[in-house]
Amino acid sequence: MRILVNNIKSTNSTLLVRQLKRIKSFPVEVWGTDRALAGFIASSNFVDRYFQAPSIDNEEEYLQFINELSVKDKIDYLFVSTDKEVRFLDHYKDKITLPFDNCPTDTIRLFQDKLEASMAIEKLGISVPTIFDSLFGKEKVIFRKKQSVSSQGIYIADLSKASYIENHFQKDWFAQKYETGTTYVVDVFADRNGDPKLILPRKSFEKQMGSSFRCQIVKHEKIIQICKQIYSKYLIPGLSNVEFIENDGGIFFIEINLRIVGSASQGMIASFNYIEQYLDHFVNGAKLESLEYYMNCVAWGSIVSRYYDEVLFDANPL
Repeated sequence: MRILVNNIKSTNSTLLVRQLKRIKSFPVEVWGTDRALAGFIASSNFVDRYFQAPSIDNEEEYLQFINELSVKDKIDYLFVSTDKEVRFLDHYKDKITLPFDNCPTDTIRLFQDKLEASMAIEKLGISVPTIFDSLFGKEKVIFRKKQSVSSQGIYIADLSKASYIENHFQKDWFAQKYETGTTYVVDVFADRNGDPKLILPRKSFEKQMGSSFRCQIVKHEKIIQICKQIYSKYLIPGLSNVEFIENDGGIFFIEINLRIVGSASQGMIASFNYIEQYLDHFVNGAKLESLEYYMNCVAWGSIVSRYYDEVLFDANPL
């Protein structure tokens, strides 16, 4: 099975490459692309074959590139790993020649607009941080860009103390009450019909640049039930994740990402390499086990840390 992963310098794609290479039950070749020349990014050395790709912002050129790669080298499946790729594949789904799986167009449009997503989730009876139409009399607020990634597109202001705040009173931004508390990132693995087979909440202890670096795998029944409610409504297939904040006021929905995140490695360490089950199901058509079965494969209560270090090697060792 020949799998294509694009933008392999990203943490999302690097995780995919690593987990794909660990599959033992059937043969997998991992092919990767990125804008850099081979060797200029470390992950180009992790794949079986690497290709320099045009920017996805040059849509027609990028479309031609992946289609030619698909036809010439017989790619079996494209693994979606970034928000840009989610939007690109949805826009050109009728012109792309290689197999991939993505959410329905309406679902993509909804959850890539954080304001529309928050209002839709609130209609389900799920709490979201209060959305402000006016900031008169408010104290600490968070401005959020409607379309943004990770911690980008966020500005926090304490209106009761600040003598100056940045101008985010623009149509592509909105304001909410700034909720503090415990952050939970929930990895969800669902079948091609959007029926969840694994719902794995991770309680964040430490975050850097919007990503979790230390967490505990927690069987939080209330959050699991909220996820079941969301996924029964929107039927999101494949790999995705949901973020919540919990405090004395309740559990607040923050956002859904319609693709895997790099920190999902923490959940896989405490459970299993469900990338293998994903491929076997989406590519080979294998039947998945029940949600209860996979939930019993998790080491609940585990604490997992991600550690990064830079190592310098002498280019001319003695």
